[in-house]
Amino acid sequence: MPTDVATPLTLQEVAGICWPHQATVGHIAVASGLISGFFPAQRGGDAVAGCVLVAAGKYRNGAARQWCRTHQAYWGVKADLAALAESGQQRCAHHLEKMGYALNPPVIDLAACASVTIRHGPDGAIEFATEPTGASASATASATAPATARCAAVALRTSATGALFPGTDIVQVNITPPALLAYTSARAAGQALGCVACARCGHPHLDLGSFAHTPHRRHYCGNCGTDSTHSPAPMISSPIHALCIKFDGLLTIM
Repeated sequence: MPTDVATPLTLQEVAGICWPHQATVGHIAVASGLISGFFPAQRGGDAVAGCVLVAAGKYRNGAARQWCRTHQAYWGVKADLAALAESGQQRCAHHLEKMGYALNPPVIDLAACASVTIRHGPDGAIEFATEPTGASASATASATAPATARCAAVALRTSATGALFPGTDIVQVNITPPALLAYTSARAAGQALGCVACARCGHPHLDLGSFAHTPHRRHYCGNCGTDSTHSPAPMISSPIHALCIKFDGLLTIM
């Protein structure tokens, strides 16, 4: 996902992945867009990223409500309106919360690989190994991620015809530390897994934090903020699970 990197002297645009530390839901399946903010190193947990607000229906009192995709929070209560009047900037209540990030992360083209393995490293890093297909080994050598590597986060894309998630414009799924931990922990605990699509925007849903501990039917969308999507049965939802099913035999998550 492209990101703007602010420094004291320059403004640059680089590829990057950014994620909230404390949010209970997350936005790891992405189409395109920019996040403006301050990212002081190549990776870290101290990013300050700008809000991306989208319409999200109304509060119970009828007041308009918006959803911040960056910080996973609603905007529109009296405190938000007062802050807007004082600062002149429309920002959610969590706009100063520090976030995790990785600049120029590895990008794996699933269509160019015979196998991809992703696992937790002993120090919290993400480790992955890829094996290119015979036809693509030489043609994509310069564009394909290294055969083995350690990173803070990694992106999965596909150059093959057909969307990762039919009916959406999603072009990649970001494997971030909290998303990987939530999925592998739920699977190890024998929890019911799935991937529910938002009833409003069709975006695949990600459960994090306490929401990834117990299967449930009601799911909050990290993309549009809708809180009325119900899965057919209680589950812990993750786009990672959907990719494991879609690319069974190619993609292994450990």
